Amino acid sequence: MRMKKYSFDFSDIDVLRSYFKFQLDPNGTSDRIYFPPEIGEGFLCYYKISPEVFLFINNYRAHVDIEYIRKPIAEKDIILHFRKYALDHQIKENEIVSSYSENYTPGNMRCMDAQQGERVYITKGADVKSIMIVLKSEYTKPYFIKSSDMAEKVDSYIRYSHQDINKFYLSYKQSILFDQIVNPNFNKVENYLFFIARGIRLLETFWKDVLMWDTASNPFNINSAQVGNIYKVSSYLESNLHEPFVGVDRLASMAHMSRTNFFNMFKEIHNKTPLEFFNNKKLESSYNMIFTEGLSVKEVMDNLNYSNSSKFRKAFFNRFDLYPDINI
Repeated sequence: MRMKKYSFDFSDIDVLRSYFKFQLDPNGTSDRIYFPPEIGEGFLCYYKISPEVFLFINNYRAHVDIEYIRKPIAEKDIILHFRKYALDHQIKENEIVSSYSENYTPGNMRCMDAQQGERVYITKGADVKSIMIVLKSEYTKPYFIKSSDMAEKVDSYIRYSHQDINKFYLSYKQSILFDQIVNPNFNKVENYLFFIARGIRLLETFWKDVLMWDTASNPFNINSAQVGNIYKVSSYLESNLHEPFVGVDRLASMAHMSRTNFFNMFKEIHNKTPLEFFNNKKLESSYNMIFTEGLSVKEVMDNLNYSNSSKFRKAFFNRFDLYPDINI
């Protein structure tokens, strides 16, 4: 199939929702707009947090090459883009050209001026998981009237979130909210208020980030390479739950960081020490093995290198408030 092209703007969420519903899922009855299988697998969602604040959710895998053309609008609206996939950017005079990249990213965000258009190229097979929050000028105007300094900070934030995108990693709180919005357990989501409440909390983190703005060269005193290495170490731990914990010194060496710097940054990102993170992931894996895959407790203990059944049972209860069915 040839590349699919979609052309739109963010001036009116109702018009935008209708456009994509007609293009992708004209007979759908859910608030989620599902891709037809020949184009992709997954969905789009659009919600109004308020008349001046819109929330867009993208969660799909592209089955064809896709080009999105976001047209510029006259209003000075602000677009916040939180994502866990990589884009390579080229900034042209009146347009941003962005293309899907295989580069590693633990999740980052950028801030855009809706008066500048954008072309986004998504390649076949790409996994797209992102959240966009559009702030209409009617929403931002009171902030800027009260404080010209705030307006300058936002303008600076917009410029440098493109030029230094790798410094704008999602914080631990942003990452948690992102996952709750993009990958929710729909069996537990009662209605759209679930998404709106978390969208508001995600928006709050943006304003806090703006207030923390430091300099163009290092916006939030974050070393992007080190943050990326922390996430690589996290992935290593999750892939080696069957092995004994290798120790903080070894992990710090893998991250090319000092022990103290690694330990502190790991805890800042994950809200857990490396050992707590490792043990928590082991328990989550054991829970899935027992209650989803149907493995016996003995099989789980063997698979995950648990040697003491009483300690495992106690840790399991402390984590999940229930005991595994011990039958060894």
